[in-house]
Amino acid sequence: MFEAKQQRKHVLECLRLQADCMELAKTAHSRDLQLHFDSMARFWSKLAVSGPGSNVGAELFEAEMQTP
Repeated sequence: MFEAKQQRKHVLECLRLQADCMELAKTAHSRDLQLHFDSMARFWSKLAVSGPGSNVGAELFEAEMQTP
């Protein structure tokens, strides 16, 4: 039961951050900021489905850092 509650909490937190990033992308004053917040929204979306105990967050971060 505890794990299910933690999973739901993880998903909700990630989806809230995704929504915040999407909103920030809409109101960003520069194209660079729009792209950054779009990228962050995708990051949080992928992290939401990965689960709190996975290593996906670190892998996504590394991949993002290597993208030109």
